[in-house]
Amino acid sequence: MRIPLACLAIVLLGACRQAPAPAGPERPAEAPSPTPDTVAANFRCGDLLVGTVFDNAAGNVTLGINGDRTVLPQAVSASGARYADQAGNEFWNKGDEATLTLDGTSHACITTEEVSPWDEARARGVAFRGTGTEPFWALEVDGGDVPAMRLELDMGERQLLVAGATPLADGEGWSGTADDGSAVTLRVTHGDCSDGMSDFTYPAAIELQVGAQLYHGCGAFLDR
Repeated sequence: MRIPLACLAIVLLGACRQAPAPAGPERPAEAPSPTPDTVAANFRCGDLLVGTVFDNAAGNVTLGINGDRTVLPQAVSASGARYADQAGNEFWNKGDEATLTLDGTSHACITTEEVSPWDEARARGVAFRGTGTEPFWALEVDGGDVPAMRLELDMGERQLLVAGATPLADGEGWSGTADDGSAVTLRVTHGDCSDGMSDFTYPAAIELQVGAQLYHGCGAFLDR
């Protein structure tokens, strides 16, 4: 019997095809990435830079504001993530935006790449930071028993270093000699302090004496 050419082509084509490979075991579906225990973000709330650390395990947020740290527990919210305490302080986060209510004043906030100078100093291991105005000045004191103290006075035009500052007898300040020979004494008083130019408050008042010059300002212990 003769097989038509069209049928023969079909038979040969089928013979040349390879049999499909046997199916292997199915791979298990990849588990979703676990939610990190803590998430950090920076917010600009008007003129105020706020560092935040959301602790998903503890259910709270830590706010870093002008050197002070405030912890707010998570609260009930219809939308977003809301944190509040019984004093009326609140941080309500919705994506890249948030509302901060602090001491009865509300601030509209948005995420930013800017970092608060207080948080930046804390990350470098600075133990105490202080600032003042008229004209602007700032200081940093490192950690340790005999820390270095750095001063930027007169809008940064005069920079001094106290290589080894000695803690005062009450432990709330330091004294030493700057690299230009000036005697330096820094005294710290705990309690709310206003810089006189904004509505912001800081956790400590400071008095800085450099030679015969006396400066007043505000500051915060960053290692407590």
